[in-house]
Amino acid sequence: MFRLLAAICYRAAYLLHHALCLRPGAPLRHSKLIVVGSFRTGGAGKTPFCIWLCNHLAAQGKAVALLAHEYAFDEVAMLRKKFADNARIQIFATRNRYRLAQELDHSQKFDCIVCDDGFEDSRLVGANTILLQWKPLPTKISELWPCGKMRSLAKDHDLNSPMVHALQCEGEHPDVRFVIDKVYHLATGKEFVKNGTKVNIVCGLGNPERFCNDLQNFGIEIERKFFFKDHSKTFAIQFEQILQKRPQDTFVISEKDAARLPAEFIQKNVNSLIFVASQTTEISPEALQNLL
Repeated sequence: MFRLLAAICYRAAYLLHHALCLRPGAPLRHSKLIVVGSFRTGGAGKTPFCIWLCNHLAAQGKAVALLAHEYAFDEVAMLRKKFADNARIQIFATRNRYRLAQELDHSQKFDCIVCDDGFEDSRLVGANTILLQWKPLPTKISELWPCGKMRSLAKDHDLNSPMVHALQCEGEHPDVRFVIDKVYHLATGKEFVKNGTKVNIVCGLGNPERFCNDLQNFGIEIERKFFFKDHSKTFAIQFEQILQKRPQDTFVISEKDAARLPAEFIQKNVNSLIFVASQTTEISPEALQNLL
């Protein structure tokens, strides 16, 4: 009963916030606005998909601005490292995607402005929305955060709009697949050798179990799991405590987790068996043909 009451309160706050603060704004005049979103509160694959999308647009000769929320400091750091050598893609951290999108549009420097999330921001009018869909659409208040994993209901969005492109991320023939393509040593970059060694998973992600499943599909055997809060700012401290207790163990973390580790942590643990799992995004030919 308490969880349902919490979900009802969340729903009321959601509707009030949209009515007062997120009224529809003005469409962009020059740049194409693209929103990558999901009903899920986290772990939907929005950032990995944005990485694929930005590379896809840049390969077409487009100048791309990728907007991420500054709260997700680890994702911002990871994205800036990913695109450090690609002059066509610039990463921006902001608390207000709508205002920044308007400023960048006014500058006329970018062909495309991509919002990593922003699905709930009704100020972003005229956006091409890519919806990463994981399961049946949420229709009940009991499915909403903090009772469930969803932020809004299906009726809150015009899903029949030609501007909304829903991509299935699960099932027998998904439109989008997120797969581990490489596991490498944190300090040296040396590739992990799958020799039957069981590893410990240390991660703070929106959906850590999916990360574990992806690693198992890659062929890695898991012995222990250590899960922490998504975007945890104490991740390095907590990881250090685990390393002190298990100095001989082998660990695998995600790229986002690695982005939380300061240089001194990496230097101190240069000889530790810490590996990073790199994830890639695969799009089906049918979905790619109909996308944007």
